[in-house]
Amino acid sequence: MTVINAAALFEKRRNRRIPYSRYVFFATRRQFFEGELKDYSKYGLFIKSPVLLPVGEIITVALPYSETEKEKRKGTVVWRNIEGFGVELFRDPAKRMARKDFL
Repeated sequence: MTVINAAALFEKRRNRRIPYSRYVFFATRRQFFEGELKDYSKYGLFIKSPVLLPVGEIITVALPYSETEKEKRKGTVVWRNIEGFGVELFRDPAKRMARKDFL
């Protein structure tokens, strides 16, 4: 008998999520915030935060897990719930932001 995980059938992610628990800073065009990064993948993040940004909001996130010191990436809020929100990171290198973009 084969047991199928129903959640796996509906999983849209192509990249494995990596559990993580560390504070992260993120910003909209108007304000800076702090939240807790709960997991990440190559192109996505889950940020636990009392601040529930609207779906479609573009944010910049300082990535604490990055091998490059102080790497920042842009992304879009693609879903939210009472715990926090999911961010899809931009894949286009022209839309990425490095530390020098903030100096």
